[in-house]
Amino acid sequence: MTFDSSNDTVAILYDIENAPFEMLDYTLGIARRFQPCRIIVVTDWDKVPEDQKRWERLRRRPGFTFRPVTRTYLGKNSLDNALYDSALVLYKDGVRRYFIITTDSDFVKIAEALNSGDKSYIIGVGTKQASETLRSAYDEFFCYPPEKPEKKTRKAKTEKSADKQEKTAKGKTAKNAKGEAKGEAKAAPVAKTGKGTKAAK
Repeated sequence: MTFDSSNDTVAILYDIENAPFEMLDYTLGIARRFQPCRIIVVTDWDKVPEDQKRWERLRRRPGFTFRPVTRTYLGKNSLDNALYDSALVLYKDGVRRYFIITTDSDFVKIAEALNSGDKSYIIGVGTKQASETLRSAYDEFFCYPPEKPEKKTRKAKTEKSADKQEKTAKGKTAKNAKGEAKGEAKAAPVAKTGKGTKAAK
């Protein structure tokens, strides 16, 4: 199964209680690669009232649909269960491509439910603390924040330093050889020129 069909709907299940807004923004950047497919973002938008302005700006982005969840109760794991219920509704509607944004291993059960019948393609986004069990439940996993590539490796620096030392040594050797040759030329006796001795009578 591929993830790049323009005829598909992609659902993003966002664990707003355990993942910062920046992680959602990062995921939306990845999801844009699959447009013009329809992208639905599902979470409890009222959970973080201090970020309402950010959510409002986010909802105005073209190409995305934002769907709130309905909690059947309040308390621990209430969002997990609400997202689980929403995922089942989307699955019954024929959605087979998902992003799940969380580092919470409880979301493994959602991934399992989305593969209970016809297989879904699931991409996970979480921090480096995400368990191997959670990562293994996905077809792909993106770690947030993404690692930045090193500009220069230690090996490259070592080779460059070795080359520099070798060039310096060669330069010193050539200079010393030149100095020795000059010294030898100076030390050599110089034959005197002039009138020869008188021949013996």
